[in-house]
Amino acid sequence: MRTGVVAVALVLLVLAPLRTARAQFSFDARRYGMGGVSLSRDGNARRFNPAYRALKTNSRTSGTPKFSIPIPIGLIKFFKDHPINQLSHDPMFDPRSTSFNPFALTNLIFNPPIFYEIKKSPTPTNNVEFTIGKNQLIVNLGGSRVLIPEQDFGLGSTSRLFDAGAGFGGFHFGVMGFLQYNVSFTLDSALRRALTDTVTGVQPGDTLSLLSDAVAQAGLAPTVGFAGRLTHGADPATDDGLYLGGAVHYYLGATYGRLTGPAQILVGNPIFGTTPAAGVNDTLRTSNKANGGGVGGDVGLVWVSGPFEVGLGVNDIGAELTWSDTKLQHVTYNTATGNLVTTLDTNHVETKTKLPLTYMANAALRMGTGTTVGGDVVNSGRGTIIHVGVEQRTGPFALRGGVSRDQRKKMQFGLGGGLRLGPIGLDVGFFTHSNSLSTQRAITMATAISIY
Repeated sequence: MRTGVVAVALVLLVLAPLRTARAQFSFDARRYGMGGVSLSRDGNARRFNPAYRALKTNSRTSGTPKFSIPIPIGLIKFFKDHPINQLSHDPMFDPRSTSFNPFALTNLIFNPPIFYEIKKSPTPTNNVEFTIGKNQLIVNLGGSRVLIPEQDFGLGSTSRLFDAGAGFGGFHFGVMGFLQYNVSFTLDSALRRALTDTVTGVQPGDTLSLLSDAVAQAGLAPTVGFAGRLTHGADPATDDGLYLGGAVHYYLGATYGRLTGPAQILVGNPIFGTTPAAGVNDTLRTSNKANGGGVGGDVGLVWVSGPFEVGLGVNDIGAELTWSDTKLQHVTYNTATGNLVTTLDTNHVETKTKLPLTYMANAALRMGTGTTVGGDVVNSGRGTIIHVGVEQRTGPFALRGGVSRDQRKKMQFGLGGGLRLGPIGLDVGFFTHSNSLSTQRAITMATAISIY
């Protein structure tokens, strides 16, 4: 019984930080120094708002580089501490090691060591204590107890892996790759009590359940789009005016899977008088043929008036896929062998899925040739993130700063600078984040070379 409870506790602690994962990851040190905001007309702006295809990047005015190359100082340090030829014996990755810490490994997964961590978030290392009586079992997770979520928790995002194509006269023809996933977990009251209540603990006859609902789908989407200027300002030679963009996608699903159902531990009555049973009663839906098809679209608006511009883009409107050859399977746990057993329920059935709406609203004010202030609100499928930042350029030097509100609704901060010498620039950004098991902020330094 003790082994089962500890296993569930570790799984929950490993999965708990999934709710805080970033919606997007960038290698641009400029953005990190501005709190994550995208002040340029490329990057996030073009990804979420098709109207930006009708606007020039305008790098001379905004100081936007063509692209950035990260300097992976964090990777250099990581592989110095964890040599590649010894990873198979590294305690961080070997559960058989007495030094193995699943909390440290989880923090590593959600904070890839691309950049250098100046201040690491603390890693919980509490020992688990047990109180065992004739018909009593209490698990004390110590300080890690606060990591057990009170409500559902999970991870989700909608990404466009690539968007390739060509166009003319405002029209755009191409193909994009999409990936959408959403993983949600919920603890029932009995399981949460067993992991957090150091007075009552596990009760005889309890059913400790972890409810899950996970979906993932990916594929390709041929695209036809158009972007153009609807109105002009007083001087047609400027960018002033209202821009409209739209795109129609035909989604071709390549792979789809969904798992729903509980994982359970059935406590004996009395607790130590009978053998506890583990139970899994899940439904698994899968399709790995490119037979999902559906039509959806993007729309976007951008308004430019002198140094001020504001935009709004919404993606995947009405995006529904039909999977005409879905396999439904039932997943159970065999208590005799200790293995999961998958049995076929039905085959060749039709399933419909939807892509969630994603959006971005942004605004930027460019004052002269040196100062840019702006902000954006982004939702890529699970939770809204807000960024506000500023960049001040003086000659070859740039100073940046910004704040953001992450998916935990916690304030984060950014500060950075840059030096540009002709077509090449060096950028450094410092930013705080709470992407770890701990709620305390960590500080990371991002470095990159910018090509103009």
